[in-house]
Amino acid sequence: MNYLKVVTHTSGLIRLSLCIFLLCLLSMNSAVMSSASEELIWATGRVFSADKRPLSGATVAIYDDSNKVVDFAKTDNNGFYAIAVPKRVMHLDRRSKSFITDVVGGIGHFIGGAAGFVANPVRAGVRVATSAEAAAFADPITKGGIAIGGAVADQVLFAVAPHEKKTPFEDRKQPGAMLIKVVRPGSTDLVGVGRIYWIQQETYKAGGKQDRTLAAWLDPIELSKLDSEKNSTIDTSYLRFTAARLEPSIVQPGQKVRIHAKMIIPPTPEVLFVVVARNSRTGEKWELRPAGNGIFEGEIEVSKNFPHNDQIISIIAYAGHRQHPGRREDAEHAIESAHLWDPKKPFLYDPLLVVSRNRADLTLTVLAARR
Repeated sequence: MNYLKVVTHTSGLIRLSLCIFLLCLLSMNSAVMSSASEELIWATGRVFSADKRPLSGATVAIYDDSNKVVDFAKTDNNGFYAIAVPKRVMHLDRRSKSFITDVVGGIGHFIGGAAGFVANPVRAGVRVATSAEAAAFADPITKGGIAIGGAVADQVLFAVAPHEKKTPFEDRKQPGAMLIKVVRPGSTDLVGVGRIYWIQQETYKAGGKQDRTLAAWLDPIELSKLDSEKNSTIDTSYLRFTAARLEPSIVQPGQKVRIHAKMIIPPTPEVLFVVVARNSRTGEKWELRPAGNGIFEGEIEVSKNFPHNDQIISIIAYAGHRQHPGRREDAEHAIESAHLWDPKKPFLYDPLLVVSRNRADLTLTVLAARR
């Protein structure tokens, strides 16, 4: 009788243990599937010193809106790092992909051949290395610092997650923006809002299948030395209009007006975009052609039907299509719908819609013809 009780009790414990194991297994599978189901953006960036030298061994961490680390990486000898960031963390909620540049090729060209990493859903959101050299750094995952699937602050390598529920970075929720922290021995820590300056859709092969993913480039980071009076900063100058003018800006019907605009072009990747100027009163548009050194030029012919007095000529750049160069009706329609050309409304940079980080607004004055 006692023997039967022991057997029955043991059998019950086995069943209970088996149930707990199955529940844990289901929970783990659910977490992995949840992580894998999130659309990830494969982002690369670079860390420099204040005198523009690439810095190796810097740790870059990205946070979600709950101030939890979603991914981190070390920079290699050339200062490059690559990370996997959920689309929601970069506040890119737009579902349509028809307004970004398509690139047919391997994603490995910008993250050091990490296509195998892209295809592994278990590691999604944990860590990417830009090269074998970067991968050789001590990995805090092995110490239990960051769990599979990310979203857990790493307390082993460095305590980076801000504890305050409210942060001073109100603009971190703008499209293409996220909270970023960069640390390196001998340098001043950087905590700020990192941003995408270029995004494109890439085609890659993994597991014998061809798939598409979003690849993004982040603004370069400059770390100052600990004894420096300068703060570490994020350079946001890429793809920003720094100058624009009309020659002349006061005309009569029958004259021609030259449009000049200058933009800072990033060294990587090789970007393809279209620069277009639009008349705020008529909606007429003119394409500006590249003239070298980041300068773009176009021409307006002021006809007798041109409206008189002041009108705003607004200049915006958007992503071109490599397979079909030239202006894109779909992109221009999307920009119109978002009111980004409207000089009466603030310009909100969205890397999925536009390339230029700002809008250049110029005033053209058309005088009535003399009788």
